[in-house]
Order: sequence, then structure tokens, then C-alpha cells
Amino acid sequence: MIETISNTANEPTSLITRKKRVKKIEPLFVLDTDDILSADNWKNTKAFKAIQDKETQIKYYKKNNSSDAVLQLVDLESKPFGSVCENIISELFELGPRTSSQNDATLNGKKIEIKSARYWAGKNDCVWQHLEPDHDYEYALFALLDFHGWNIWCIKKSLLMGELKDKNIVTFQGKQGWWVRKSIVLPYLTPIKTKSELEQFISM
Repeated sequence: MIETISNTANEPTSLITRKKRVKKIEPLFVLDTDDILSADNWKNTKAFKAIQDKETQIKYYKKNNSSDAVLQLVDLESKPFGSVCENIISELFELGPRTSSQNDATLNGKKIEIKSARYWAGKNDCVWQHLEPDHDYEYALFALLDFHGWNIWCIKKSLLMGELKDKNIVTFQGKQGWWVRKSIVLPYLTPIKTKSELEQFISM
């Protein structure tokens, strides 16, 4: 009786052996779709979505179609922002050099302090800070970075650190000096748009 065998019976033994030894090659790295630590996963958390929905300073400026130059200033950290803005304003108004570390510039022999600020996130308001009542200046220039340029105001130091300090419009900031909020101090400020307007104000 002839025994029926599989079709491999007619194949060489070496081929059969090779077929048995062939193994399925697995990929070295397998994408784990359940990785809770991946950005694709945690970007859907409530905590992260809350950040996306929150109004920020840079979002507020972008929402109001601010110019690219303005956005570059908004993106600066606080200390470089103050220094860069002080230099820009000094150049725009052709101000002279400071007389000491207690003021920022001079014009026609008058000592000027320059304070710059950006809008708070989502609000038409800001604060000018690090004001020192004992420093050697006669006028303060308050600059607010608007969406397409600067808004500038000027005030006498005698008014700022006298009546307004007594009325608690200028308030104590702590070790960093004193500060004042735009929405509160605005009625006491004089808008300045040109060098001649500034010269006229400080000559009174």
C-alpha cells in the first residue's frame, strides 16, 4: 500500500528545513496609541484646553491686528522691554543723556524719567511701575505700547509724587518702588505726540 504524503514530499529536504526556519520579522518600534504621555494625548485634556482658551497679552495684541514691530516688543521679557522702549522713545524725541542712574534722559536741561508698559491681557489698561519718589527727575514720560504705535503722556514729578501719592493714586509696590494704573491716573496726564509738545510742557 502506497502512503499518501503532502506535496512537500517531492521537495528537497533542505528546502523544507529552510521553510521551517523562516520567522516573521517584527518591527523594532511599535506605535503605542495608548501612550498617555504623548502630546497627541494630553493636548485633549481639560487643563490644556483651558490654556488655549485663556486670553494672554500676545493673543490680545494679535487679536487687534498689531503690527509686526509691535508684536516683537510685546514678545520681550520685562527687563529688556523697558530698556529697548526707553531707547526708542529717547531717539524719537531726541532726548539727551541721563545725568545719573536716577533718571533716564534730559531735554532742555530738564531731567526725565521714562516708564513703558503694555496692555494687560484683554484689557484697555496697564500699570507703570518702579517709580521712585526720591530719585532725581522732574518729569515722567509714561509710554503705552498700542497696537500700531505708542501712546505717550507726561506729568510733573511734583504732582505725581505729591498730590497723587497722597490720594493713593500712586501706590506702594514694595521693594520695587511705587506704581500707578493708567485708568486711574489718566485724567492727570498730558498727551504728548511731538517733541515740540514735550518741550512746551516741560517749559511751563
